Amino acid sequence: MSVGELFLTVDIGTSSCKVCVFNREGVVLASTKRDYPTLSPHPGFAEQDPEEMYRAVKEATRECLTSFPPSSFAALAFDTMLHSFLLVGEDGSPLYPLLNWMDTRSAQETEELREEYLTYGFYRESATPLHTIFHPPRIRWFARGKEEIWGKTWKILSIKDWILWRLTGILACDFSTASATGLLHLDRVSWSENILRWLGVSEERLPSLCPPEHSASLQEGDFTRETGLPAGLPVVWGGGDGPFANLGEGAFRQREMVVTVGSSGAVRMCERHPVFDLRGRSWCYYLADGIWVGGGAINNGGIVYSWITQLLKESGADFRLEISRERPLFLPFLTGERSPNWNAYARGILFGLSYFHTPHALIQAAFEGVAFRVRSIYEMLQEVMGSPHRVIVSGGFAISEHGQRVLCDVLGIPVEVSSYPSASAKGAFLLTLKVLGEVKHLEELPQYLFLTNPQIAPIEEHKNFYDKLYGLYEEIYRRNAELFPRFVALGLA
Repeated sequence: MSVGELFLTVDIGTSSCKVCVFNREGVVLASTKRDYPTLSPHPGFAEQDPEEMYRAVKEATRECLTSFPPSSFAALAFDTMLHSFLLVGEDGSPLYPLLNWMDTRSAQETEELREEYLTYGFYRESATPLHTIFHPPRIRWFARGKEEIWGKTWKILSIKDWILWRLTGILACDFSTASATGLLHLDRVSWSENILRWLGVSEERLPSLCPPEHSASLQEGDFTRETGLPAGLPVVWGGGDGPFANLGEGAFRQREMVVTVGSSGAVRMCERHPVFDLRGRSWCYYLADGIWVGGGAINNGGIVYSWITQLLKESGADFRLEISRERPLFLPFLTGERSPNWNAYARGILFGLSYFHTPHALIQAAFEGVAFRVRSIYEMLQEVMGSPHRVIVSGGFAISEHGQRVLCDVLGIPVEVSSYPSASAKGAFLLTLKVLGEVKHLEELPQYLFLTNPQIAPIEEHKNFYDKLYGLYEEIYRRNAELFPRFVALGLA
């Protein structure tokens, strides 16, 4: 195998890291995965051990390299889960566990800051609604509730910032990851002076910014010793897994949409400028090469199916969708709500539950509830960015037999079903081709690098029924939205 023929990517996900080896045609020659847990000892907690995540990256990389000589790699590239929050001291050691997007302990701070956030017009700078997944309420939560830790804090980092610092000695956050913190001024592509001043945080507490195309040399250290990769190998910073999934799917041009539903979910569409919603419902993150991604996300995707099947002790193996099945309507807000209403207090509702409903009735309600959540974001994004001329569904839940069918029927449009299991990793690989000068712009990537996806169309009978059921779903939400905080205040959820 010739020198520099292969590409290595590391996808730092919420529950695991995945390492892939690509050849120049974009074919995955090998992949490995290492899991790591999210600890939730109390309601609202979602903590991870950054050292454990770093070990997982090293172990998965070492295993993936067993069949390839280290000299055969042209570069190592990264993508990452968004909304991770890590405080480190001056020696770079974590001062507290990593908070991931599921941590909602800053819900009170979110509500307290909301009026000022709106008054000062910070959404128009960051294109991020105020929510527990973003940095502002988390910063306030630490500053007033964990003063000793906050006082020792040297830098506020994402998990990828911290790992790349250990690999290269360079402390920098790419524009893509930074755009999902709620601290980036999108028009200027710099940290927002106004938001930082409002929070009482100096810019020195944040890493320097760089484009996702930024690269640096892998330095000699424990990573090179334990994986076998040579020092000096180019390391490409990359960016957020959501935007990079659009790139990997080949849906990075205007009016091309990707609906991803794995454990969580998102609906994303690309534009050549930052995207803002007059009603503040959507977010906008950077991809690379002047491409921005407008969208919305849900907390409750495949985790809803996993939860209901585990609770019922049902494998779901013999489950079949039946449009006429007697079943309840499920509003699946198991971990609060992100888009479009950004209600961290939202909790699940089983509406119309009856004694004769079977386990399969509840499983079907879970599939449909997730699809209704996706539709609420799809319709919002249509208002903000226009109707897409192409929609791809991806992610484990979305491409499953029942997931793809119910999503297609609930959205009521033809959809392409992704043929690619590692779209974010592929996005990191494709960006590396640009970094190495093989294309000047992402638009010039050759078409053979992208697969042709199978397409399915909605069943008219199902579409018509789901239109009615979705209307009821939305009305149930509206009538209960103000009750959620009162219930949460009781300490029961």
